[in-house]
Amino acid sequence: MEQNQGRRCLNRLLNEFGWAGPDKKTLIEKHALPTSIFLDCMGMKVHVSIEGSGPDVVMIHGFAANLHTWSDVCAHMSKQFRIIRFDLPPFGLTGPALDEQGNIRKMDVAFYQQFVDAVLNELQIKKCVMIGNSFGGFLSWDQAQRHPERVRGLIISDAVGYQQPLPIYITLFTIKPIAWLTRYTVPAFLLRMAVRDVYGDKSKLKKEVLERYLELFMHKPNRSAVGKMVGVFTDGELGSERLSEIQCKTLIVWGGNDRWVSIEMAGRFNRDIPNSELKVYREVGHIPMEETPDRFAADCISFIESL
Repeated sequence: MEQNQGRRCLNRLLNEFGWAGPDKKTLIEKHALPTSIFLDCMGMKVHVSIEGSGPDVVMIHGFAANLHTWSDVCAHMSKQFRIIRFDLPPFGLTGPALDEQGNIRKMDVAFYQQFVDAVLNELQIKKCVMIGNSFGGFLSWDQAQRHPERVRGLIISDAVGYQQPLPIYITLFTIKPIAWLTRYTVPAFLLRMAVRDVYGDKSKLKKEVLERYLELFMHKPNRSAVGKMVGVFTDGELGSERLSEIQCKTLIVWGGNDRWVSIEMAGRFNRDIPNSELKVYREVGHIPMEETPDRFAADCISFIESL
């Protein structure tokens, strides 16, 4: 009995620092959806979920998240639309992008532009509404600007688009010694703090959601690659001057209590995107689609129906 308790304590300790945990097969068995497929794209097996029927709606998550961030919203919207969502590399069940030698490659803005193009082309998405949160918000407005023939409507939530001070939890990964250290360990308490920090009302964070964030992010190949992608926030390649070229109607949704991307950025998006409207959810944090999914889904449906 004491020996078993000792093993459990040791496993918990190893998990806390990312030295143990489920392998990829176990993660897929646990976190893949009945609607999941693994798409061969750019040398990766990209985790994609497609559900519902109707006009196409593409949803893109943000930094350190995964396609599950849309699950509650998707439950509402898939009754009227075909919802396409996928895990961005190096997160979720997609994992990192590798070069020809099998090493983790740099994932910069150009890489992510190519990646989103490739996934949508492979899935033959000809016309869609893009919905994106945080870094996924950037990728959504970027897609709308570069491919106006594809994107008929745009919804961005707490999106990245302008140079600004980074949250400490992202800044840490831009420090080279820490980025190097993530190949070996990341303290789980930091990730718990980060996930709680994106909620305006921390009591709305479900235990199983927090555990899923931990399991998928702490998976060694995923966490080891984060230092290879955080440059998207610091390299000055976002190109906010392109926002004025977005042609489609746009809905901007923002959490009034967002501690990661300032509410001031919402006003800038609203000014810079020509045909846009802004909705602010007071007391809500950085991920409104998780914190208040019913309201978020209702606003998305109403907006799409107006197109």
